[in-house]
Amino acid sequence: MMPGGMFVKVHFIYDKYKGTGLKREYDALIDLQRIVKRLWETFPLLIQQLNEYDDRKLVETAGKLYGVLKKYDYIGVKSYDALCSALKALEDMLPHENTIEAAALGRLMNRVRMGYYPTDLAHVQMIKRALVFPEEAVNLIDPCCGEGLALAALAAGENAVTYGVELDEVRAEEAQTHLKRVGFGSFFHSRISLGAFQCLFLNPPYLSVGSRRMEKAFLADSMRLLADGGLLIYIIPYYRAMPDVCRVLCENFENLRVFRFTGKEFDRFKQAVFLGTRKPRTEEPKKAQRLAEFILLPENLPPLSELPEQIYSLPAAEKPIEVFKGEKFNVAELAVQLKSSKSIQRLFENRTLDNRQRRPLLPLNLSQIGLVGASGLMNGLVECDTPHVIKGRIVKEKITKFGDEDVYGKVKIREITSNRLIFNILTPDGYQSLG
Repeated sequence: MMPGGMFVKVHFIYDKYKGTGLKREYDALIDLQRIVKRLWETFPLLIQQLNEYDDRKLVETAGKLYGVLKKYDYIGVKSYDALCSALKALEDMLPHENTIEAAALGRLMNRVRMGYYPTDLAHVQMIKRALVFPEEAVNLIDPCCGEGLALAALAAGENAVTYGVELDEVRAEEAQTHLKRVGFGSFFHSRISLGAFQCLFLNPPYLSVGSRRMEKAFLADSMRLLADGGLLIYIIPYYRAMPDVCRVLCENFENLRVFRFTGKEFDRFKQAVFLGTRKPRTEEPKKAQRLAEFILLPENLPPLSELPEQIYSLPAAEKPIEVFKGEKFNVAELAVQLKSSKSIQRLFENRTLDNRQRRPLLPLNLSQIGLVGASGLMNGLVECDTPHVIKGRIVKEKITKFGDEDVYGKVKIREITSNRLIFNILTPDGYQSLG
């Protein structure tokens, strides 16, 4: 419900006691300010929901009314009739429960797909034109990389190492064919070096988990991966840039720019891309408020095709990626980790003593030859005047022995099992077995 009736009641009390200096005048003024603040906070949320409902006429009407509300003289006006009528008219236009099946179904399908909407590669190319890569290798990461196509397109032809994390196992398997490193499972349960990446490409799921919006959660958690001066590329529906998201952007990034996608891509997903470079956190309440109000109407946003070329230079990598582990076990990623493990290297490193050709100090006696043959070490080519291949092995033999007769005329029989050493020898003249 719109708070028109509350305005009238509070304003009546304020007018009655205005100029008296009594506490009732002051209390009425505070109540009026509180109602106005709540109204200003409610309208962006309302416009966001109307955008999801996808009624452009209703969004434009609410946006224009919000602009009027921000400039309205709530104290000096003599009557609230016009304001109350406008709020009531908007309330009557709002969709009711029996008219939102399509929107509810759309949100349901969004959850089924886990909010997965791959970034259009033509728009990735538009974004790439604004980037300048250094000669040194840089690290790029996409915390919800899907099949890895967008980040691969961004890094194509550049000296860049691509990292991605993907929740869906099928898409993660495909991403391994496009990106250098891929972590399987939830990004929020992965372990990744902080402050070590020069570019963060973030197109997060457009859904809620409980009261938590995934667009903000991914932004807040993943921006810690960026090095100072690293570039954020943040793609969300423009109406998802709520005041709290705008506050995070303005406090942690400078050189902020926002553009909307073009053509059918914008018609389908209403996406906008925010670009900015990482800076030390500073509070920017006025800047965040201006951005939140600016982003409410898509007409304010220039198309991505107008993004200037080469305006963002990626910094050189100064910190190595020491940790990159997804939530789930991944054979390919495990191989990379084992290859870089110092413990594994020490275990399998070549040692001169272990690998040199060794000969006994003295000739082997008969029993020693037997031990060597039984152990399987006597196995291979023997180069000499009569070269041959020898293989030693042990076979079990059973021998039956008959003893003397006892007093009852019965013969004692014993069965003895013994090990027999056999050498199989392959010579130019044929095969022989010695034992």
